[in-house]
Amino acid sequence: MTRKFILPSQSVVGRDLDYAGDLNEQQYAAVTCGEGPKLVIAGAGTGKTRTLTYRVAWLLSQGVAPDRILLVTFTNKAAREMVERVRRLTGAEMHRLWGGTFHSVGARLLRRHGHLLGYTDSFSILDGGDQIDLIRLCVTDVGIPVEHKRFPSPRVLRSVLSLHANTRSHLGELLTERYPSLGQWEQEIQAVGKLYARRKRLANAMDYDDLLLLWLKLWVEHTEVRIRYGQQLRHVLVDEYQDTNVIQGEIVEALAAANGGNLLVVGDDCQSIYAFRGAHYENILGFPERNPGTEIFRLEINYRSTPEILELTNASIRCNRNQYRKRLQAERASGMPPALVACNYSEQEAIFVAERILQLRDEGTPLHQVAILYRAHSHRLSVETTLLRYDIPYEIRGGVRFFEQAHIKDVTAHLRLLHNPRDEIAFRRAIVLQPGIGNVTARRTWQAVGAVENGEQLLERLRDEIVSRQVGPRARHGWEAFRATLEAVAENAEQPQAAVQAVLEHGYAEYAATRFTNSESRLEDLEQLSIFAAQYENVGSFLEELVLLGELYGQDVRAGGAGDESAVILSTVHQAKGLEWDVVFLVHLVEGALPSPRALDDPGGEEEERRIFYVATTRARNELYLSYPIVRPGGMRGSLLQQPSRFLQELPADLMEPWELSQAPPAGDRERKWRHESVEYDPNVDPVYNDEDFPQ
Repeated sequence: MTRKFILPSQSVVGRDLDYAGDLNEQQYAAVTCGEGPKLVIAGAGTGKTRTLTYRVAWLLSQGVAPDRILLVTFTNKAAREMVERVRRLTGAEMHRLWGGTFHSVGARLLRRHGHLLGYTDSFSILDGGDQIDLIRLCVTDVGIPVEHKRFPSPRVLRSVLSLHANTRSHLGELLTERYPSLGQWEQEIQAVGKLYARRKRLANAMDYDDLLLLWLKLWVEHTEVRIRYGQQLRHVLVDEYQDTNVIQGEIVEALAAANGGNLLVVGDDCQSIYAFRGAHYENILGFPERNPGTEIFRLEINYRSTPEILELTNASIRCNRNQYRKRLQAERASGMPPALVACNYSEQEAIFVAERILQLRDEGTPLHQVAILYRAHSHRLSVETTLLRYDIPYEIRGGVRFFEQAHIKDVTAHLRLLHNPRDEIAFRRAIVLQPGIGNVTARRTWQAVGAVENGEQLLERLRDEIVSRQVGPRARHGWEAFRATLEAVAENAEQPQAAVQAVLEHGYAEYAATRFTNSESRLEDLEQLSIFAAQYENVGSFLEELVLLGELYGQDVRAGGAGDESAVILSTVHQAKGLEWDVVFLVHLVEGALPSPRALDDPGGEEEERRIFYVATTRARNELYLSYPIVRPGGMRGSLLQQPSRFLQELPADLMEPWELSQAPPAGDRERKWRHESVEYDPNVDPVYNDEDFPQ
């Protein structure tokens, strides 16, 4: 008699799930679709992750083994969460599933087959710090003279070389379009890049970009490997396809060509906002043309936002011509219309935001369910300083506190030094910004200057031959530039805005371009600092205010108590993608901010900026506030009228509810305090603030 032993069947895994009951009709259609190329256009808040995880569970229930599935996401956290969701859904062990980021999957394949490209299986993967160190060595070996001109820092070079690799663009064109101030160094950057690649190869090492480039090279040069994995990985699923670059798109589509075209990509073309990182919009837009027979699914039922918010977002994105048309439909009940708040100036906009946040807190909205979003970090200055004064805890996502940023400290160091010429920290910080000057020269010159009483005496000492003799030949040009900068600042000691501008105009703008990967954003910060400085009578009062704000920073009003999550979120729109809050304030909505002027110069730039606006508005669940300042203070140049963003002007007026701001008359001799009162929302009453809400 033969005894039978029954092995567990993979076909049982996930079969007990109620797919039709757990999913809406649109999700169910995408989850249970057949083979071949599939494109799932998943609108904001429509359950994209749920759809992907149920798709994996469905494949398992149909008898597909885990090691026949490749699930690619953009972050390790997202990959882990998605695999864990599948495990909880099905009860199956997921260690055999091919899941991870593009880079982690690439590393796994190259460990197995890197020998075909000349690498051993023990190759090193260089992290960001390793790359910068190696590039620094390459700059030294190339022998680039830097006495009179600033050559890009290793960090900036790493950014340039990475974007060059991921976009497959010509280096000269890339520099012209993205790094115009570095165009003079094209040949030298090319030489550093070639040496960097050679050094990596000799060291049996790869950086993050190589994990993609060499993965694609493996597919192209060794077709048998690609066919082998095409036969094994019968189902390829890719998340956030709108954010893939040219190389990533070619990798997965080449693999799909070897597995019978079983490629399912999920994404939202209306949320493609990372072109500056190399994301290739055409990957998702042209997917059906590159993959004949593609079946397109649309997820349009939104579970996040109220109907009023979705009506606005639908109307906005409808203005884009190049897109997959869809209309988000609300699953939730009606709520408050999006508010349109015109403010006289940035400070009033910030006061409105702070006052409304206090009202919301009194009404029961936790502070961590409130987000203040902006196009660039430079747009947050008034809001951040106002939150500090109001003692409202906040947390900055993807950035540091405004006045603690390196470029802000660099510029203000020049002002500090002339205001207090005994400030050695300010002296050292300012002087080493110049080409050819390091810590040794800084120490010698500081010791030679000695104790002086005021800025005028400091400038006299800097002209003294005894001090100048401490500067070597390589540092001579930088020394002269340092003195010229301080003299320009001294001429504007009674005009803080002009003093800040003097530092920028005497070389700091060039320094920022060669030292910071996000130099444009930092220069925008400094422009906002200049505007902020315009309200002060002299450099001394301006610096004193910075110190007082620093004291408020030091009180750590952001974090609240230990473990307290109750803090307002400040974030750029790019950092906010994928997140959501009960209440969203989208501030500084003026032409010149959103859309970004630089983006408008690029083909398709306006449509990407509109997608940024769309992403911002779709973060809000219950309440959405759209605000803009009418006047931009110009200090000595006079105030400037600003136009509201075109993305506001093109919206139907009935989709937004205007909120009117007014101020109370002077309070006389009595102590004046900001007031905030709880106001329950009534859809039949306009939410107009009374005169006492905003005292002058």
